[in-house]
Amino acid sequence: MEIEFDRSIPVSDQAKLRSWIDHAANQLSRVGGRFPIDNATIILHKTDRGRGPVPWARVQRYGGEGIHFYINPHYSEQAFVDDWTALHEFSHLLIPYPGNRGIWFSEGLASYYQNLLRARAGVVSPEKALQDLNAGFERGRKDARRKGRSLAELSPQMWQTRSYMRVYWSGAAYFLNVDVALRQQGQSLDQVIAAFLACCRQQWRRWDEQSLIATFDELSGDTLFQQHYEAIIEATDFPSVQDSYRWLGVQTQGRSLRLDTDDQYHQRRAALLSWQEEDTTKG
Repeated sequence: MEIEFDRSIPVSDQAKLRSWIDHAANQLSRVGGRFPIDNATIILHKTDRGRGPVPWARVQRYGGEGIHFYINPHYSEQAFVDDWTALHEFSHLLIPYPGNRGIWFSEGLASYYQNLLRARAGVVSPEKALQDLNAGFERGRKDARRKGRSLAELSPQMWQTRSYMRVYWSGAAYFLNVDVALRQQGQSLDQVIAAFLACCRQQWRRWDEQSLIATFDELSGDTLFQQHYEAIIEATDFPSVQDSYRWLGVQTQGRSLRLDTDDQYHQRRAALLSWQEEDTTKG
């Protein structure tokens, strides 16, 4: 991974920015045991527009993969580490771009992992990560009610219809449900991603969400990715996460969550939201 700074970023700020990028990259590398691609270029641009340390960022897919971050270098290193943007953008690199029809798959994976990785890195508590994930689901649910159209329709039209919340968080709900289903069988999404990075990420081929789903199912030895895909792709409602919440011991109370303190639920949440040996508890 190569980090480049535009000329407007003072040399005195570059060490903290490099540390922030390294921290995010290291957290992502723990998902699959390696950084997703052999050569990635990370370019930092200074901007005075927008709010926060990282007002926006974008993934570069063509002409060499990498990420462009538009940053305000005046913020502290801790402010950059606390920001979610880097973990979201780095998570995009776990898979190739699946095309506009599959943008829900790509943005969903990144939105899901940005919350898991913040908890695993100790940036937020596990409870806070679940609250943030649930808040995203609520935004997606409201947007789904307003749009009244299927994910298959809205994903390729996300920019024109401004269906960001519906698309991003439907995808994140999909990955939570698949991850929980895998964990009930003694596997995890992390393990499937690791297998994908080892076998297929560097393949020079055209990927879409259906070819990724088929490959993930082959690697996991089941059809869970396809089953959950079929359950949501043509639905106009936001995906339900209640079965996953029940298995994790999570209950909704208005906009808040209540976490069951029983040890089996605590262990399941810990396996999801911390770096530890995988929980093989089934049921």
